[in-house]
Amino acid sequence: MKINFYGKLADIVGRDLDFELVGPCTIGELRERLSATYPAIASPLQDKRVRACVRRAVASDDCRISPNDEVEFLAPVSGG
Repeated sequence: MKINFYGKLADIVGRDLDFELVGPCTIGELRERLSATYPAIASPLQDKRVRACVRRAVASDDCRISPNDEVEFLAPVSGG
């Protein structure tokens, strides 16, 4: 599965990641698996302001995904 990270998540783990996902799961389960594999992003990834996108649409944590999906995690940004 291809995963793209933006904002502070990209600063921690990099912008693109190929992650082996065996079988379908939910976005919430993917967050847990990524947090276990990459502890440095565990806290930021669990932030409820971090949005997930699947097939270019914002998806909730109960959205089902498969290994063929591309997922993006968008960290909140601040500006001024």
